[in-house]
Amino acid sequence: MPEPTIPISPPDAKLANILRKLWPNREHESNALMGLLCHFGWHRWWKVDVERIIPEREVRFCRWCPGVEIDGVIYRD
Repeated sequence: MPEPTIPISPPDAKLANILRKLWPNREHESNALMGLLCHFGWHRWWKVDVERIIPEREVRFCRWCPGVEIDGVIYRD
């Protein structure tokens, strides 16, 4: 079952937009199959240590799409 994608809404959405600038996705390097996998919830998550910036939050970035996961909730454009 794919993870729920939450539409952009404050306050975590603003945080997701800021974090998206820190770790650019590789959508331009991936192919259509990878984009399709992301569409169905099969992201390639990459955890980047941002605890100094945002303490006590779990933040992961998708390497194939502009998705950012904050505490288990996915934010995309």
